Amino acid sequence: MRAVARCLASSFSADGCLVLVVDDTGKDLVVAAAIPPGGANEQALRIPLGYGVAGLVGVNGRAVRLDADSPRNESHRDLMSLASGQTVSRMCLPARGGGEIVAVVSIYRRGSVPFAEADLDAAQRLLDVLGLRLYAQQLQTADPGHRNQRDRLIAQAISAQETERRRIAGDLHDGVTQALVSLNFHLAAAVVSLASNDASFSPTTEEASVQIQSARRLARLAYDETRAAISGLHSPILDDLGLVAALESLTGMVPQLDIEFRATPDERLDEVPDHCAATLYRIAQEAINNVVKHADARRAVLSIRRVSDLIVLAVTDDGAGFDVASVRASRPSALADYYGLSSIAERCALIGASLRIDSVEGRGTAVIVKLPLPTD
Repeated sequence: MRAVARCLASSFSADGCLVLVVDDTGKDLVVAAAIPPGGANEQALRIPLGYGVAGLVGVNGRAVRLDADSPRNESHRDLMSLASGQTVSRMCLPARGGGEIVAVVSIYRRGSVPFAEADLDAAQRLLDVLGLRLYAQQLQTADPGHRNQRDRLIAQAISAQETERRRIAGDLHDGVTQALVSLNFHLAAAVVSLASNDASFSPTTEEASVQIQSARRLARLAYDETRAAISGLHSPILDDLGLVAALESLTGMVPQLDIEFRATPDERLDEVPDHCAATLYRIAQEAINNVVKHADARRAVLSIRRVSDLIVLAVTDDGAGFDVASVRASRPSALADYYGLSSIAERCALIGASLRIDSVEGRGTAVIVKLPLPTD
């Protein structure tokens, strides 16, 4: 949950974020995560539902945006590191799951740096996904018999995430990439115009031509990076041709790494639910990115196969590797942090898959994910 709070704060250029969940009594909001961490202040803050800004959001479910706000609750002020008399700009938003409000999130900036209405809309879309995930976790903890309902909610959450990725990719394609193409066209026309006007060509116009050519190179670079971001956000191949084809397409997206793809026949993988297929694709994508960033590898193998009622996804590399035992012994979460595997571990937990990391210093690393298929 702390990672979620950190991500929300970073996404909106905020100073911090508080995730407040409804406690077991159903009467108060308590701190589930705070960025920056608040220590004892996290335990001290309890906000009765219906009282204060966050408490009202927890009851009426309406997101609010406040400028130059001055919370009166001292524990609340301490958590936000507000000096006496200092104000804060913040967004307070509900997270819904199962038709009820399960959390309230406060994203804040100290001082007078207001959030825009567009920030509120974007944050609420993210909170809608978070609410489903929180509710699914509550169901799992409260009653194992609700597993089917939990799985359905998880599928909805993943579907919502993929829909949002698809929307952002579409916006980038229709907006930014088209603008960059147009920019490059106009810059090219400017170069032609300068070159054709020989009579007035001077050191000044020559310098202008050089600068325009530099701007064209930057525009092409921005275009290429935007296209890469679109590919990372959404895979139309996954929608149109399925998991195996989408995974195979990943091997061509990293030119600096030789990636071999192996798969069992497609028909043996047809039973993978759509939301699990999307998650496995994201896991493979992240694992390959980790190889590029951390492994110093020349070659990798991406494979997917079915073994009885298990889907086994693996990414192996011939890179530097590391001592798994010593890294794990340093602290419980160190292994995930060390090799950039935190998000992979979270995705595995979401769909009920197991994650195993095998590595030897100097001999590479293997990331192995095993997903049990539904039996009914």
